[in-house]
Amino acid sequence: MKVTKENLSDIREDYEKAHRYIDEESKNDPPTEPFRSHYTARDLLNSALRKVKTLSEALDQDSEVATTVRCIHANILKDIGKITIFVEEPRGEVLLKEALELIEKDSGKEPTINVHIEILNQLGIMACNLSNFAESKQYLDQAKDIYCETKELDRQPLTMADLFGTKEEVEKGKGLKLLESNHTLTLYYLAQVFGFLDNLADSARYCHMTLRRQLEYNEFEYVDWALNAATLSQFYFPKNHLSQARHLLAASTFMLNRYETEVVEKITNPAERAEKEETLRYRMADVGRCWAKYGLHILCASKERLSADDEPNEHGEIAAPLTPVKKMDRFVGLDLAAYEGQVTDEFCLTFDDAKLVMLNSLSWLNKAKEYYTKETEASQYAKILQDIASLYKHLAFFEEDDGNQCKLFKRGADQLEEIVEILNATYYQTICREAWYELGLTYSNMLNVKLSQLDEMQAKDRPTPHALNKINHLSEKSIRNFKKFIESYKIELDTLELPETIDADEMQPILYAFFHIGRLYYRIITPDKRLKLQNTENSLFYYSRFVECCQDERMRPLFAQELGVCKEMISLLPLKVEKLKNEMAEG
Repeated sequence: MKVTKENLSDIREDYEKAHRYIDEESKNDPPTEPFRSHYTARDLLNSALRKVKTLSEALDQDSEVATTVRCIHANILKDIGKITIFVEEPRGEVLLKEALELIEKDSGKEPTINVHIEILNQLGIMACNLSNFAESKQYLDQAKDIYCETKELDRQPLTMADLFGTKEEVEKGKGLKLLESNHTLTLYYLAQVFGFLDNLADSARYCHMTLRRQLEYNEFEYVDWALNAATLSQFYFPKNHLSQARHLLAASTFMLNRYETEVVEKITNPAERAEKEETLRYRMADVGRCWAKYGLHILCASKERLSADDEPNEHGEIAAPLTPVKKMDRFVGLDLAAYEGQVTDEFCLTFDDAKLVMLNSLSWLNKAKEYYTKETEASQYAKILQDIASLYKHLAFFEEDDGNQCKLFKRGADQLEEIVEILNATYYQTICREAWYELGLTYSNMLNVKLSQLDEMQAKDRPTPHALNKINHLSEKSIRNFKKFIESYKIELDTLELPETIDADEMQPILYAFFHIGRLYYRIITPDKRLKLQNTENSLFYYSRFVECCQDERMRPLFAQELGVCKEMISLLPLKVEKLKNEMAEG
């Protein structure tokens, strides 16, 4: 039997009508019937399926025309399967596998290429959504192999419209364009699967390939592309691929600015425009926070790099200094010089270097605060304040002047104080815990600076009451915040007994808090012997509990240096306690 355009016209009509329902009519489906258009489309596709089966039965199964009809058949089955999955009904996988089996014997032939890849992509997506990641990867790898073979052998894949027409009516280039689009989807899902399989390097590589192809073939949505690029940057900068991370962030910002000029500003409907502007503000705030994380990493890594021990190791080798990785893949056709020029892709060596990075990150975070306000997004607002506090803390490392260093610590502390002031600790316990702990450390760092200044002062003159009060005030503020942190774990301050439910990750900062409080009580300066005795006993208590808790085998290796100090202190402090008691008795 010869297949003509007339034989296929009814099938084509049902198929194209079904896709109009999926692509257009479904946008108007009421919330009470969200799948109405998809059900109608499936009915039309089932009608086309019956007709194509009847047509297929009358053909020589080894003929070229039978291959074309089988491909039409497989496309229809695939689309019914996709709808079945979309409307959350069973049998979607069965239909896709039936479509796959239908074209197995024609694998490699030009009419089958696109539908074969599309079916494998759908099976891969479905397996991924069901957390069957190894199975998903198998399907997607097969799809990738078909694409590579097609390109290598210079085959000419076809579209569904080509299958319905004659050879003379094949739209040149449309099949190849569809092939590239299908392959981009394959790579996109491979990136997800590699991520779920904890192969983050390949996940990042495939994600970058996807972004590059979306640009190349102009198949992207501005906001999604920008967010994916910004998210990908978060993989690269912790590995010190600073140039690559900065390039991705620059591309992300560039794309959001294009979204504003090419989409938002051209919308005339006020309500629609307001909605798009809100999306832009939201996503620009998120990308800004990614820029800030990039800057924070540079400051933190620069600090570690400058603090690194340059002494030879046991083999007589000196570790090479940390250096940023310059290797990168650029996006073609994007002019990003202005965006990349705003911040360095090198580590900082001086205060001036660090200040430029810090101010750039601070600028982004202040913009993000315009969207994430404490009234509307309290938890996100608090996280921004945490990042701002970290910026001041890291910049303080580079400041050589004691007075200025203290001012930077104080600015960081102000951010953290705002967090515990605006958040209800019952509902935002984790963030408040982090803020209390960081406040304890910050005030302790400020105390260290003041003690250093006191030592210099005592070498020349008697310290002023103001200087002594400042030291005591900082000690007390640090102690108060560390105690709030400890109490948040339901630990009684009069016993410091740790609940059995506390795991190793939580124990470490709790023990650090014990250690710091022991030290802080010992640093309080007072002429009152009764208060001095009380502070010395408190110091002994916290040091003793620290040493007792370090008997836990999980903790001992983490506190080798502190443990030595504490053991020495708990051998000396009882003598001091006795001395103070005797002095008080004699007095």
